[in-house]
Amino acid sequence: MTTHAPQAAQAVTLPTTLDEAVAALAAMPAAVPVAGGTDLMAAVNSGQLRPAALVGLGRISEIRGWQYQDGHALLGAGLTHARMGRPDFAALIPALAAAARAAGPPQIRNAGTLGGNIASAAPT
Repeated sequence: MTTHAPQAAQAVTLPTTLDEAVAALAAMPAAVPVAGGTDLMAAVNSGQLRPAALVGLGRISEIRGWQYQDGHALLGAGLTHARMGRPDFAALIPALAAAARAAGPPQIRNAGTLGGNIASAAPT
């Protein structure tokens, strides 16, 4: 059996605003944006991906929330499954809340994001 240790990214940037994230990604075209990281870490751990740099999106509050405005739900890409499973969100979109509550164990629900599932076409 062969084992390998995933290599750490050479640079990690942790912006706190969307503008800072966009600037960081523009300055480092090889950087991989990461919010929940569930799919990213699976790819790193299996040796499929070795990002040169990471731009962490988890501190950007403007992509982590949701709101109901003028009859429309506006959902941030960084909205976690755990947050979508809460009663206040379930009152807004019950089917999505139920799916979010079924998205694996608590560790995955706390880290995994709506945007990550959409981008990776995850079945949940």
